[in-house]
Amino acid sequence: MRWLLPIIWAGLISYLSFIPANNFPDDDLFHLLFIDKWVHVFFYFFFAFLLLNAWREISPVFLKAFVILIVTVCFGLLIEVLQENLTTTRHFEWLDLVADAFGSVSYIFIWLRRRSKDFL
Repeated sequence: MRWLLPIIWAGLISYLSFIPANNFPDDDLFHLLFIDKWVHVFFYFFFAFLLLNAWREISPVFLKAFVILIVTVCFGLLIEVLQENLTTTRHFEWLDLVADAFGSVSYIFIWLRRRSKDFL
């Protein structure tokens, strides 16, 4: 049951990732403020949060953080590859993948800081 929220969140990310691009705003302010990239950061920040909270087994802290980072980045990469190959209005964007990784790393960093006084 504890894995249900991360699975639902991954489903939401997937669903939103395949909505046709013409359904999103195309004004200059949207692009100027990089709103699309900040949305990626938020979604993957929260995804890492949900995954780390679902994983309750006792494991080394850094191993847990590394596995969650790999899972979230690989999920983001998979979404980007599928967008490129399965849609006509969405395309692979390296900056989207960077934003996904930044969101995940940001939460993992916060999580590690809270668990270890010796970290950094």
